[in-house]
Amino acid sequence: MKISEKKGKSSSEKTAVRKYSHRGGLNSTLMIGLMILCVAVTAAFAVNIVRITTASSGEGSQESMTVNTDRTMKNDQYEIGNNPTEIEKTYFQELTDAVKNGDEKAVCEAVVKNFVTDYFTWTNKDGNYEVGGLQYIFGSKYAVFEEWSRYNYYADLDLYINQYGRDNLLQVKEVTVDKETAVAPDFATTEWSDDVKTDILYKSYEVNVSWTYERCALDTEQFVDGARFFLVDNNGRWEIAEFYDYDSIHEWEVENGLASAEEGGQS
Repeated sequence: MKISEKKGKSSSEKTAVRKYSHRGGLNSTLMIGLMILCVAVTAAFAVNIVRITTASSGEGSQESMTVNTDRTMKNDQYEIGNNPTEIEKTYFQELTDAVKNGDEKAVCEAVVKNFVTDYFTWTNKDGNYEVGGLQYIFGSKYAVFEEWSRYNYYADLDLYINQYGRDNLLQVKEVTVDKETAVAPDFATTEWSDDVKTDILYKSYEVNVSWTYERCALDTEQFVDGARFFLVDNNGRWEIAEFYDYDSIHEWEVENGLASAEEGGQS
């Protein structure tokens, strides 16, 4: 698997969350694929894991976050994740306001912000079984994405907790919308019932965001910090159907002659 470069890091130094796919042209139309993301776990990441498992000191076991679960914020469509950070609470209020106002673009942007702050934050997780942001994933892909996350992006979370302590791990600081949110081509999916195939089209929006992390024990430059999301209208509820990190998008565009290698990882 090829690994993208970022911020001057060599390809062997970057842990990337990624997916390749295409629907008619990456810049202007929706990309198709079976499911969100594909992960490339780099050599540097593997070395770090070895260092964690062999280290002689660490924070050790901690009180489970599940006993302090706080999910007091909700609206007609969504409920905030477990043990939300302060920035996640702020973004959830944005989501509630957008839902009340019936602003589809604002809802999509807020859904993405809430997903990013929950999924990519580890300071409020007990282990790799606790995948954040699942409440924002397209219903038909929920189970597949949860399983994939446990064995990929969240696979080594337990090791990091034991070595550094949960409070010293990744926590999303801020999420920024990088370009105007726009309507994307309808998202196509196939459903089966009693051996009958049905093709269904969903209205879709494209949302591009980047984010920063709080300072922590990990090198945050090794972790994904920007992605393009596609959301679908699932019976009036906007949910994330696919997303792709910026470096993967740029690499795909370079390979297909749509961008130069010298350009940045966002288009």
